[in-house]
Amino acid sequence: MYTDGLKEPSRLEDEYFYKKDRELIDKMKEEERKKNDILERTQHYHKCSKCGHGMEERFREEISFLLCKNCECVHIAMSSLESLGQPKQLKLLVSELRDQLKNLKEAA
Repeated sequence: MYTDGLKEPSRLEDEYFYKKDRELIDKMKEEERKKNDILERTQHYHKCSKCGHGMEERFREEISFLLCKNCECVHIAMSSLESLGQPKQLKLLVSELRDQLKNLKEAA
């Protein structure tokens, strides 16, 4: 550290380097937080909220949903659920899902 012939660094110099160090530390913490957020989201992507196993994306007409082969949990978007407004369509979808799960379990 340059002291210009002085034995101790000046107070202004200490404050300057403290401020620069603090900025670097804050920047590194923010980058680490962003990296952890991305990692956390990718670890849970297409995972069942009930049992943690992987889920398969399935389609029926214009509706997409996620289906867990392990615990038979189904994740469906609210907009997709609203399009199934008629009870008959919903019952048909549930029976089709049960058949698909039965076939998946037999194949495994």
